[in-house]
Amino acid sequence: MNRTSIVRQALAQGARPTNDLLALLGTSQPTLSRTIQELGREVIRFREPGVRTPRYALVRSDPVPSPQPVFRVDEEGRVTELGKVNFLCGGGAWVDLDGPDSRLHEGLPPAMAFAAPSGYLGARIAKVVAAELGVPASLRDWSDDHRVKFLCSMGSDVPGSLMWGANSFATHMASRQVAPIASADIARVYPQLATSTTQTGAGSSAGGEQPKFTCETETRGHLIVKFARVGTRSSEMLVLEELALRALQEAGIEAASAHYFESDGYGFLEVERFDRVGRFGRRGMISAGAIDDELFGMRDNWPAFAQRCEEAAILGADSVRKVLVLTAFSELIGNGDRHFENLSLMTDAHGQPRDVSPAYDMLPMMYAPVGGGIEPELRLVTPSFQSLGARSDVWEQAFRASHAFWLSAAADTRLSGPMREIGIGNARRVAEIVTPLLPALEPSTHEDSSGSMDHPR
Repeated sequence: MNRTSIVRQALAQGARPTNDLLALLGTSQPTLSRTIQELGREVIRFREPGVRTPRYALVRSDPVPSPQPVFRVDEEGRVTELGKVNFLCGGGAWVDLDGPDSRLHEGLPPAMAFAAPSGYLGARIAKVVAAELGVPASLRDWSDDHRVKFLCSMGSDVPGSLMWGANSFATHMASRQVAPIASADIARVYPQLATSTTQTGAGSSAGGEQPKFTCETETRGHLIVKFARVGTRSSEMLVLEELALRALQEAGIEAASAHYFESDGYGFLEVERFDRVGRFGRRGMISAGAIDDELFGMRDNWPAFAQRCEEAAILGADSVRKVLVLTAFSELIGNGDRHFENLSLMTDAHGQPRDVSPAYDMLPMMYAPVGGGIEPELRLVTPSFQSLGARSDVWEQAFRASHAFWLSAAADTRLSGPMREIGIGNARRVAEIVTPLLPALEPSTHEDSSGSMDHPR
């Protein structure tokens, strides 16, 4: 076997440092350099920041040619070309940002993994683009290659501030000419979009993920709009999500703004996208899942993830506390749906995490319909304390938000009688549960004649 074949075979398994190739060939650096030159554009040479020894890698031409440009849209809407990404044989990727932020990744770069289609919206996207891109119609069957193909061809409006590929960039520029939905048209357009979304046949996750679509409106900007038929448990969940996010805001915890209204038999929850600014600006973000997969490989629970991030100097103490408060609040409202895509970090201009994102997807999922539309029994919350400890500053803020949430639910006439009643019971329950964790609280609470509860002092 000649030298070029030996090098090609070695690099087919992934990037290799110079010394490995020299040892494999049993030859000198000049001979290796000549061998690499014979391979031409098949091979790239790069040096990771802080690493003295160069590496060589075999680039792929499938699913997309390498390299692909990387773009960023800032908060003012300006577009910058940051660098390029090369997809390597062996499954890795070299993100070349021409500086200390360049990285070699063993798999899909975390920012791309985060931006790739997922959930209900992702399932719909997969069906819509399957024929055009030549990818599976079921998102469950997508590989990293399918995600790369989508992001570098049709990824003009993915979460966060980054885009990949000249085609995505061109689509983004063309989209700036599209007018947002006028306020007067929302009552007509939203039901049409809801019907169109459900007719796509994307289906929902096994857990009954809420149907939704994205849009831009004249008055509220870029939105994720969740919807359900009025009068169903699913529409009540939308009201509860609005109340939960508002309760967090009023307790001093940053959360996405949400607004529920009804039109043409549908209940709609407009959730403002905090990764968008004005018409064209964007903010960087990345999910906890993408960060954890790249650095830790644990995906256990939010508090443990936050602790790992603090130890790795990714997050500060205030951000860690925010994650603990969100976890405690979730326990007190019966939100067990705390997977690693429901927690995100905001990133800076270099793509580095800097803080926890505003809260989103916060609601009592213990009451959400499950597969087949079955509605769980309305029972009292049963919080777990296993991963949280007894920090009074965490529990005080989480209690304040959760207690206010349940009182709001108890008084909200958009909810059914049974749901309002469980709100009263849960307000009592969380006060009883949290009292031992807050020495400053009085040991009891009292009801007024209307059945609502005062906050413990």
